Amino acid sequence: MQIDPGYVDAYHLLAKNMLKLGNVKDAFAVYSKIVQIDKENIEANLKLAEFLLLGKNTEQAMEKIVFILDKEPKNIEALHVKSQIFMQKELFDKAFSVYETILDIDSNNIPAIQNMAKIHAIGKRSDEAEALLLKAITLDEKNLQVRMPLIGFYIQQGKLEKVENQLQQAIMKSPENYEAYILLGNFYFNQKKNDKAESAYLDSIKASPSVLKPYMIAADYYDKLNRQDKALEMYTKASSLEPDNISVQDTIARFHYSHKDIESANKIISKILSNRPQYYPARMLKSEIMVSENKFTEALQLLDALEKEEPKAPRTHYFKGLCFIGTGNYEQAKASVSKAVELNPGYFKARMLLSDIYLHEQSFDSAHKEASAALELNPNDYQAGIIRANASIGLKKPGDAEKDFQKLIEIAPENPMAYYQLGLLKSALKDSDASMRYLKAAYDKNNKLIDVFSQIVRNHVIKKEYKTAHDLCENQIKLYEGQKPLVAVVYNIQSAVYLAQKDAGKAKEMLNKAIETNPDYMPPYETLAKLFLAENNKEKAIEQYKIILEKNPKLAAPHMLIGTIYDSDKDYEKAADHYRKALEINPEFAPAANNLAYHLAQRTDNIDEALRLAKIAKGKLPEDPGIMDTLGMAYYRKELYGNAANEFLDSLKKIPNNPTVHYHLGLAYAKKGDKPLAIASLKKALELNEKFEESKEAEQLIAELEK
Repeated sequence: MQIDPGYVDAYHLLAKNMLKLGNVKDAFAVYSKIVQIDKENIEANLKLAEFLLLGKNTEQAMEKIVFILDKEPKNIEALHVKSQIFMQKELFDKAFSVYETILDIDSNNIPAIQNMAKIHAIGKRSDEAEALLLKAITLDEKNLQVRMPLIGFYIQQGKLEKVENQLQQAIMKSPENYEAYILLGNFYFNQKKNDKAESAYLDSIKASPSVLKPYMIAADYYDKLNRQDKALEMYTKASSLEPDNISVQDTIARFHYSHKDIESANKIISKILSNRPQYYPARMLKSEIMVSENKFTEALQLLDALEKEEPKAPRTHYFKGLCFIGTGNYEQAKASVSKAVELNPGYFKARMLLSDIYLHEQSFDSAHKEASAALELNPNDYQAGIIRANASIGLKKPGDAEKDFQKLIEIAPENPMAYYQLGLLKSALKDSDASMRYLKAAYDKNNKLIDVFSQIVRNHVIKKEYKTAHDLCENQIKLYEGQKPLVAVVYNIQSAVYLAQKDAGKAKEMLNKAIETNPDYMPPYETLAKLFLAENNKEKAIEQYKIILEKNPKLAAPHMLIGTIYDSDKDYEKAADHYRKALEINPEFAPAANNLAYHLAQRTDNIDEALRLAKIAKGKLPEDPGIMDTLGMAYYRKELYGNAANEFLDSLKKIPNNPTVHYHLGLAYAKKGDKPLAIASLKKALELNEKFEESKEAEQLIAELEK
């Protein structure tokens, strides 16, 4: 081209190479250049017409086709493009007429016959469509691709026996074609005829034992059936066929990762990257493994590099979102996951994660919208249904929530979650009989779920059915035998039953049993402290625990309890001193770390230590709502208001009627500049208890925000 800028053949070859490389835009430019050099070049004009048709520029495409057909009336390729223009415009009669013209020129033109069948099918003339598709097959019986439109037609018609027959015919006519066996295997797999599917996949290997694809398909089949050994056997055989095929190695690495064999996955990834350091799929998998191992900072560095290379890859943005959630940065998480959804609206996992983020931050409209979009992609997904139902509750649409819960019960009648959630909903609606019915149904499905058990006991206490509540607790302790953390929770629940009966002695007995069973469990300490203070025998209680410490100075729990007593009496410095002593004995003693962190965050400028201790507590007891509140306060004082709000929201999922946490959430929203949410949270705190400890501060802040 440099030697002769008008050398058309060189331009044609360049354009063809560009198309093979997938560079359509530059290929279009080269063909346009050819037409500038040679206006009557038929091949270039035809290619430009095809590009214009793909771009839905039908008028310009037709101009070029008219030009070509003026020169060559029997140009079949041009006639095909003309008919496709009519098809795109839904001018089916005109398209049909063009196909008839093609058949006048070439009576055996298979694409024309098949497209005429398509037009008949659109017009619901099934018999005529079938006849033409059968005719096309007679012209090339061994060609599987010629048979595929008929197979697709039968699938649309629901004529599965004919689908099976055509696939078997394809095999009979061309027994060496492994693709036909694979299609037959896929057909059987979709029909849940696994034995026949396996046989067909293995036949595809026999048909072409030196071809890679059948082994990879068979491996995927075995993997879907959780037959991991067979899957790995097939992957190994595939790898032996093409040992230098990096794509195969990457697939095997992902297989190991999906089955939690991180070591094997990492070995293969390292091998790939030693040969091809920039191989994108292996680096992507490496980042996913880092996320699974909670190495969020390292994963983000790699994902940032991958995003620069492929900015429109939705998977990268999705995993960046997971990293940001892992580091507590929900705003950036939301932005990354939203980008993944924007790039691929059908990305189910991204839709799910985004709906969960919105629910987490109480953006109920957005959570409902995203969960609904996820359910359009996968109508029977259980978690999407749960999220949408909870969003409906947040939107004060209990009827919609109940519909979703009922559908989930139909989808998965053995899963207790929907029964439990429906029980909570009915309890909130003051329908105690329905609440108990659903809670008992959840308990029947799984009698070891502590949340379900706790709510059932609570309902019996509300009805003053104390004996039933105690019997349930005794039975649950037997069920949890050997599971000390859960047994401690039941003792704590039983103490609440005794307190409802105004039997403080028995309540203390249960609380002490809870502490003895699991010293890391915090609620019993707090309750005991309140009981001692209510009895006004603080000194006696402290003296008792000091005696215990004299006998065994290596016990952290007594220091913890003494600290809570001083804390409840607002003697914060003495409380902090005992929390520190508890932590000297056990640096990871979660209750002491939590309470000391709360003191430091609320009453001192030692925010970094508060944050460090709160994170220790959260690491030990990640589901404790009090610890979530403490960590939230540490973030708040650190001026990380988004992180703080997310911790408070997590806490409120566990203790939705705690006015102090609602107040803290209001503080965080106010600092973030979300005035409506701040006011709503502060008012909710006052609604729950108009005289809670920070009520005056809440009223004052509401007044300032409403100015």
